[in-house]
Amino acid sequence: MKKIFTLLFAAGVSSQLFAGGILTNTNQSVMFTRLQSRDATIGIDAAYFNPAGLTLLPNNGFFLSLSNQTLGQTRTIKSDYQYLNVKDYEGKIFAPAFPSIYAVYKMDKLAFSAGFNPIAGGGGGTYDTGLPSFEYDISDLVPALASQGAQGYRMDAFFEGTSAWFGYQANISYQINDM
Repeated sequence: MKKIFTLLFAAGVSSQLFAGGILTNTNQSVMFTRLQSRDATIGIDAAYFNPAGLTLLPNNGFFLSLSNQTLGQTRTIKSDYQYLNVKDYEGKIFAPAFPSIYAVYKMDKLAFSAGFNPIAGGGGGTYDTGLPSFEYDISDLVPALASQGAQGYRMDAFFEGTSAWFGYQANISYQINDM
């Protein structure tokens, strides 16, 4: 019995350690900005957060949610690499369109649902002074050439990039017990 309990406990704990996964965009719904815990939702965005909760929608029929978020933030990448001239790299991140589309068809205890939204990325970023990885090789030359009088370096770097990965899902939910 102890072995089974230990195995189940280890399996449960290890899945929680990687709960965020590689893709950690948690704002998959406009309603997330209002209440940042959507795990037990029984609203239309349950198509993403809680498909089982769709069986608790108050009425039968078709439900559709179309929403968009405009996101912006400042990101600072700090580097403690000893040879870099710049230690903080500040970037401006902007995503004018971060859409989510959810559709549900509910019939008594059965619900069919689908969703489409960005699962990673979803915007663009600009770093006016580049990124630390751009300077590592150049900054390593300073100590290597110190015997020849090199005392420092100067680098003018700029980075601008965008990324977006979209995902879709389809669910079938069935209510086993009346709640």
